[in-house]
Amino acid sequence: MLYQIALAAAGFSVISSLLLIFQRRTESPVARAVSKTLLLVLIFNQIFQVLYISGYLQISPPGAAVYLLFLALVGPLFYLYSQYILNSSKAWAVGQSMHFLLPFFIALAGYFAAQYFNWIYTLTFILGGSYMAVLAWNLYKLRQRRSLFKIEFAFTAVFLSWAVAVVAVGMFSLQAIEWLIPLQIIMLCVAVAGAIHIQLNYPHLLSSLEEMASQQYQTSTLQNIDCEDIKQRLQQLITDKNVYQDSELSLSSLAEMLLIKPHQLSELLNTQLATSFSVYLRNQRIKAAQLMLISETDASVLSIGLAVGFSSQSAFYAAFKDVNSIAPGQYRRRMLEKSPGE
Repeated sequence: MLYQIALAAAGFSVISSLLLIFQRRTESPVARAVSKTLLLVLIFNQIFQVLYISGYLQISPPGAAVYLLFLALVGPLFYLYSQYILNSSKAWAVGQSMHFLLPFFIALAGYFAAQYFNWIYTLTFILGGSYMAVLAWNLYKLRQRRSLFKIEFAFTAVFLSWAVAVVAVGMFSLQAIEWLIPLQIIMLCVAVAGAIHIQLNYPHLLSSLEEMASQQYQTSTLQNIDCEDIKQRLQQLITDKNVYQDSELSLSSLAEMLLIKPHQLSELLNTQLATSFSVYLRNQRIKAAQLMLISETDASVLSIGLAVGFSSQSAFYAAFKDVNSIAPGQYRRRMLEKSPGE
């Protein structure tokens, strides 16, 4: 029964990961490249694990080395992706390649000492757990806004718990691998489903993470910036060009339009307008949606939500209710009922 569930979960996660690879993304080029590499690594792991539990592959030196390499790459790649999300202006440095040395040595150990596969397998989770612990600490350092990191903390907590379980159980017997791997397939499927849920319901989460990280500045980054000019150009982009209608608009892309750095735009929004990028963008879209709900009565609520820049109906409804405490359809009916008597 466990194997059947694992096979179904693997199919879902592989197809979903492929869709995420080809999805248009707003991250920096480096973050985008790292995320696609991570997804390809996860796809390979799922395929290898399915072939193993189906009996088509055995733990032999070449196969063990390749599998352990890709499994050990997950932790470093996820950590690097998070770093380039928190700082989109960060460029790739040669030193970042050092993160891949330990996975390479783990793969070599798997090739030359395949008889100790269960021990080396647990070592990959010690490595991944270490990276997750560092990531969790980096997120915790943004503690004045840590209430917004429930999803990230939940993910890291689950991964760390799984790593501890693998280390505690996997090293004692090779037979434990027989049920650890299908459970691992299912957990990865849940993680991919969570990523899709975030994409649909929290489309600006990544921009918010970057913005909150940039708020850790110790000195102002606006000393040589004409803030009034930036605010005027920002208003023009919103009112004249309706840039908020772009569902993929991010802190980085908006800053590029204003010819400033993302962290400068973040500080300007915080210090000059007393808001954050995600809240500012959400409010501009909601204002536009409120006008369209009343003026374009023939348009559906969904079409209006998509027109003002929300990527899905659920994201539009959640944001609208957060601002107005009622659903868009209720808002339209209430305002249209008021208008004849006014």
